[in-house]
Amino acid sequence: MKRPLYRVMKEHKASYNYAMVAGEGGVVSVGREDPEMLGWFWCRDVKGVEMWVPSTHIDVEGTRGVFNQPYNSVELNVEVGDTVQFLGETLGWAECLDGEWRYGWVPSDRLAPV
Repeated sequence: MKRPLYRVMKEHKASYNYAMVAGEGGVVSVGREDPEMLGWFWCRDVKGVEMWVPSTHIDVEGTRGVFNQPYNSVELNVEVGDTVQFLGETLGWAECLDGEWRYGWVPSDRLAPV
């Protein structure tokens, strides 16, 4: 399968130096929704890791969320002019692979199709 390539138009530096990684069926406590990026919820996993999680990846019942698919919150650090492979988009963020095959999220508005 050939993945679309995107060029980085504006740099992005990861907001956090850690990540939440969960498998399907993993459970989190669901907190507040991000007022600037609707659909993203501040969650805490059973290990105490807190991170933003998109509503597309969890089924929420009150303050409990269950992952409906695997999730890794790691963000990519990218520079203007970098090329990334586009894996998919969720609520304003793109999942990508960089030139060294590192996986991570980048804000979609910082990318343009090649």
